[in-house]
Amino acid sequence: MNPIRKFSRNKLAIGLFGSNCDGGLACSTFPERWEASWDNCRELAIHADDAGLDFMLPLGRWIGYGGITNHNASNFETITWASGLLAVTRNIMAFGTIHVTAHSPAVAAKQMVTADHIGGGRFGLNIVCGWYQKEFDMLGVDLGDHERRYDLGQEWIDLVNRIWSEDEPFDFTGEFFHTRGTVLHPKPVGNVRPMVVCAGTSGRGRDYAVRNADMLFHTFYDYEKFRNDCIALRQAGRDIGRDVGLFTNLGVVCRPTQREAEEYHHYYAVEYADIEACRTMMVERGIDTKDISEAERRRFHLRAATANGATPIVGDPDSVADQLAKLSDAGANAVAIGLPNYLNDLPIFVEEVLPRLEARGYRVPSPRGV
Repeated sequence: MNPIRKFSRNKLAIGLFGSNCDGGLACSTFPERWEASWDNCRELAIHADDAGLDFMLPLGRWIGYGGITNHNASNFETITWASGLLAVTRNIMAFGTIHVTAHSPAVAAKQMVTADHIGGGRFGLNIVCGWYQKEFDMLGVDLGDHERRYDLGQEWIDLVNRIWSEDEPFDFTGEFFHTRGTVLHPKPVGNVRPMVVCAGTSGRGRDYAVRNADMLFHTFYDYEKFRNDCIALRQAGRDIGRDVGLFTNLGVVCRPTQREAEEYHHYYAVEYADIEACRTMMVERGIDTKDISEAERRRFHLRAATANGATPIVGDPDSVADQLAKLSDAGANAVAIGLPNYLNDLPIFVEEVLPRLEARGYRVPSPRGV
């Protein structure tokens, strides 16, 4: 496959993360907790599109995290969800989040091309090799050990790339996938591969992402470390002849004043935190709450309650814009944000934060109708 798609309009692309799941990224019992109904998802995507945001990125979830809310348990399958959003929007990109161990590459390739044509070339692929064992137990799929997941993931994306690019039937014989007479039409819009994003925290995961993704999803905790990581990851891409971008995620709490933002953050992420769901999330991600300090436990717990483990940015519009600009300067090309309640909290972000980023050259001015 040939050319690839990239975010090119804005220096810092911004999208919404996790709105396909009940609760979104806020692991909380607060009364205004996000309800991921189809009507809400559609309305949010239309507002985000009108506001000039760049993408909608879903969580790939099959079961929840338990607790009072069974956080994220009610959710929409992501390719179907993306297709629906692409049908009612004009410019915004919508991603599907695909667990490669649970999806046939040939079937998924066809589904994704269909979504791409619905959106006129606005579909993107977020690859996940898998980590939440209980989900795969429920699906009846062997998750496999860490190394084997990435071996399978490499075959999966190799096969999808061939299906998307080759015009004549071909046979594929690998360790995990065996196909005969494989061919798919139509191809992605314009014969351009949809944008591929992928996270990788382990050494093997980073190697996989550098080799296969157009945008590397990398966790942000500290500006200096993030800056150094971005330099290293881009160099790793150049070493194999690839130009890769950097993607991260955040939980954003924005209010007219710093004090109001901090109070609201404390309200939903401390007072109303779904403690048991946060604990499950931490343990399933390998953060053993018995072997870390109390200070570390509290920090991870706050991140889990704020935005499913992402770093929180809490402040007034000036502060939020400053922190996003600083993240861009550190090397981020795109940021996926979670909001406590997407429909309630999007207007202040659009009306107050985006103009500040536009005035500083991080984003192109866009007419808005939120």
